[in-house]
Amino acid sequence: MEFNTRTRRWSRTVAALVMALLGVGILAANVVEVVQGDDRISELRTHGRQVPGDAYVLHACSTGRGAGCSTSAVWLSFHDAEGLPEFADEPRLAHTLYVPSGPRDDEGHIHTTVVYDPADPEDAQAAGVLHWNAWNLIQHRWFAFTIGAVLAVAGSAALATDRLPA
Repeated sequence: MEFNTRTRRWSRTVAALVMALLGVGILAANVVEVVQGDDRISELRTHGRQVPGDAYVLHACSTGRGAGCSTSAVWLSFHDAEGLPEFADEPRLAHTLYVPSGPRDDEGHIHTTVVYDPADPEDAQAAGVLHWNAWNLIQHRWFAFTIGAVLAVAGSAALATDRLPA
């Protein structure tokens, strides 16, 4: 009987520990993504070159009960400092795309300002991303942060209550 009680308590402790560590891992991974995205934006603010350009926003749509569309990619076209045409797929920052807004021309392009790294013109973003900060990136990842926080807190609370004397 005591072996069974000890085994159950050990199982609860392990489950709580796994839950807490999983939550902390999710939070840590998201913090790293946000810091890297914020660093990239800071780098573009400091060293980026801004030029007029166009953005083409691609959407992926699902069908069925939860049908809807979301932005799947943003393609940017602009001319670099040497006047050469550049076409770049906007990289995600913390798994988030900056989507330029405004009227579209006949071909579906949105006229926007593009900021790019002069050392690597294919590394470009719509210049509106320069107004973002770490908080904006966190807001776009609120669900992942929430899951990580809930798991970390629930696991930690379960560990703490399991350690209380009976």
